[in-house]
Amino acid sequence: MKLPRLKMRKSTRSTLSGLAIGAASLYALATAYAEARDNLLRFLISCIVLVLVVMVLALVVVALVNAWRYVWRQFVSRALPEEEHTKE
Repeated sequence: MKLPRLKMRKSTRSTLSGLAIGAASLYALATAYAEARDNLLRFLISCIVLVLVVMVLALVVVALVNAWRYVWRQFVSRALPEEEHTKE
């Protein structure tokens, strides 16, 4: 059965399918080893929180680097007063 592409990018589809495979694998392990569902749910939530924290930290680092570059460009590109440019 061929599923429609849902007008998503290939990387997005790959990421979603990887997450689905991971969830199915966790479910299979939980049922095979009779792991308590609350432990599995706790593990899944902690993994999601970890990924969200890493994404937020990456966004903060990118924002800080871009802000630093903007401030540096404003500082460097500032023109000197006209008196200092003339040679007399």
